[in-house]
Amino acid sequence: MLFDDAARLEKLQDVGRLWDGIVEALRQIGFTHAIHISVGADFKDAQFLSTIPDLYDDLPPEDDPFLHHSCTSYEVLTIGQAFVHLYPDVTPSEHSLIARAGREGLHAAFAVPMRLKGSERFGGFIIGNWMEADDFVRSFSDVAEDLRLFCLLMHRRIEDLTGTAPLPLPETPSAFGKLSPREAEVVNLLAHGYTRQQTAHRCNLSIHTVSDYAKSGYRKLGIRNRAQAAALVHGTAGEAAPKKG
Repeated sequence: MLFDDAARLEKLQDVGRLWDGIVEALRQIGFTHAIHISVGADFKDAQFLSTIPDLYDDLPPEDDPFLHHSCTSYEVLTIGQAFVHLYPDVTPSEHSLIARAGREGLHAAFAVPMRLKGSERFGGFIIGNWMEADDFVRSFSDVAEDLRLFCLLMHRRIEDLTGTAPLPLPETPSAFGKLSPREAEVVNLLAHGYTRQQTAHRCNLSIHTVSDYAKSGYRKLGIRNRAQAAALVHGTAGEAAPKKG
């Protein structure tokens, strides 16, 4: 379901509509709250989207514990009031923010880092609901990887629409060995969240030519869209590949 949602949402041209679509897609699978937050390398110029608009009234978004404690690896972590005992270094002010989020219904959550400390901008998603720790883990541990891939695509789209995207060049995975060099380059960039326009600029191609390479690459890989290409790159192709028969 999330891969189909990602393919649909990537076509939106307005960040407000995109965020509404992201929130609705997550609600369909049981998550009632979501936050997307990023800051510059110096913890300034915070940008965020949230289902709890007044969450940062007392503590600025730059001080969100997610940015300080979760953005050191790409591991999807459990956070929130339900899991706060796992983080002994959380400060009193951070405890206050976590408790406030809990009172608003964000009691247990996944921290899904998209860019790590040391990047030009870093941050990611916080996605959760009201559940207690054991129920949350039991209900959602199986979807954590799909959630990470969905967040990757949505994070790239948010960056594209808000003009905050640094664009490192990803390595081409071995799974693309059956593609021509150009097909592999184009499909790999699209799979990592680049738009067709960004891919065209990176590869010095027209958008029409990018589309042609993408179509031929998808056909050779037996997939239909870039959400499935992302799943292939990140090792969950079996869940995203088109069903046969």
